[in-house]
Amino acid sequence: MLPDHVSEMEKLDLGLKDITVRLLNRDPPVQFTNGTRRERKREGFRYALRRWSKFMKTAGIKVRDTVDFSFDENEQVLSVEKVVPYVRSSN
Repeated sequence: MLPDHVSEMEKLDLGLKDITVRLLNRDPPVQFTNGTRRERKREGFRYALRRWSKFMKTAGIKVRDTVDFSFDENEQVLSVEKVVPYVRSSN
């Protein structure tokens, strides 16, 4: 799912549109355009990129990883700044 503040800045509630994604965590950085989709939740909607699994694979993100996103309102670009792999705590 896209972070709520990104969905708000992109004004996805007014209409779905393509988003430019920049993967700064990759060397060299990768940039592509991807569509968005809307999913109903209890109260309202949440938004995600289409082909989410392909996005995660390209970005090197695994389930439960922590991802730092930023959004440049001037350029209208969503950037993946950093991916922190999930580490299972040992008890």
